[in-house]
Amino acid sequence: MNKIKQNKITFTLILVGIAIIFSSLTILSLPVLFNYKSKVTIIENNFYKNFKIYLNSSGKISYKPFPKPHLLLENAIIDLNKSKEKNGLIKTKNLKIYISLRDIYLRSFKNFVSTEISNTNINFKFDNIKELRKHLYQNINKPIMLNDCKIFLKNKKNEVILISPINKISYKINNKTKVKNFNLIGEVFGLNFNSEWKRDYTKPKKTIHTIDIIYPNIEIKNILEFEKNNKFKGQSLINYGQDKLEYNFQYNNQKIKISSPKKEKTNFNIESDIQLRPFYFNGSLLIKNKKVEKIIDNFLSNLILYNENYLGNLNGLFKIKFDKLNNKLIKKGEIKLIINEKKINIKEAKFIIDKIGYINSIISFEEDKGDKKFITKNQLIIENYIEFAKIFQIGSNKIKNIKEVRFDLEKEYGKSDFTIKNIKINNSERNLKLNDIFLVKNIQNLRSYIRELIN
Repeated sequence: MNKIKQNKITFTLILVGIAIIFSSLTILSLPVLFNYKSKVTIIENNFYKNFKIYLNSSGKISYKPFPKPHLLLENAIIDLNKSKEKNGLIKTKNLKIYISLRDIYLRSFKNFVSTEISNTNINFKFDNIKELRKHLYQNINKPIMLNDCKIFLKNKKNEVILISPINKISYKINNKTKVKNFNLIGEVFGLNFNSEWKRDYTKPKKTIHTIDIIYPNIEIKNILEFEKNNKFKGQSLINYGQDKLEYNFQYNNQKIKISSPKKEKTNFNIESDIQLRPFYFNGSLLIKNKKVEKIIDNFLSNLILYNENYLGNLNGLFKIKFDKLNNKLIKKGEIKLIINEKKINIKEAKFIIDKIGYINSIISFEEDKGDKKFITKNQLIIENYIEFAKIFQIGSNKIKNIKEVRFDLEKEYGKSDFTIKNIKINNSERNLKLNDIFLVKNIQNLRSYIRELIN
């Protein structure tokens, strides 16, 4: 009896195995025989209903069972609007639409699971930013994935101004947590970064966007909260090395106000008022506790050696203030900039020499074969000759009649030493040769040169 039961069980298992194999072969083979091309209009319409993105397909459509059941569209154009442009936002030969087996066999094509695009170029224009923002805030969509793509950012003239390789984009809504995420892993200007935008539908007026740059290690977090269409506020947090920056901003009826809430704890403080129509801004940036050399190399050089195309329609007045600088002589200063018609002009530059007086400067940069040089023409006004004599270790009787010193200063990018030349005391050459050049490496070196000049 045991053998008979065992044989029945074995026979049953064989039948079940045959049924499973037969069913699997049927599931895999029947969809291949279906003419999906006849369902193009239905697929396009339901693609929009599921992903809120417009699809235009003109090539072959086939069914692929692995790794998950999906439709493969070999010639498709995807766009955020309904325009019939030949290229659109994305033109791809590898669009996958994942679909349930139930939908496949019912031939309904109504409920798509997700979609995926791979190895494709994305032609992104500035006008698409508004469309993408609208999609993020207003649409409910199924998961959208992009892998190993490139974003080509184009201006109004259809010229490529930026190419960004993208490893992965994941855009979906978690039905359990009610959070919408747009995650991006890619590269821009040679920097690898991770970007995450999210919106909690239980708090629909608030969004959070974080950007992590791998090297150098920079963390940016933006929190935005809407009150109504023409009024919102937010906060921006930036961590870069030892610097921790925090800014509050408010937008109300075409006007933006930016301020730094923790002025004592941060090294870069901004106070700015911006008017959008017509565009004009009046703002200031306070830089504290920094080395003068670092400010010249990392900030001023990029400010002066700029690309006019990046300024666009910027117009306004901008002040850069310096305080508690890590320098033996210069502790404070201010540079006033006027930005107009794609030009940045330095209206005024003034630096305070601790307890002595101040320097008026004309600042410029030169670039030759990639080498940058910082150049200033300076006027030192001596207000306290006794303090000048103490700091530079000179007899006060030798300096008391000197009220003004003019000189040129040059510094190469990345180097700490600088050269001084074309020195004039009280607006006269004072027996100095015009070709006298002094290489200054430190404060002791500078004192030695000053004593040589005065004596």
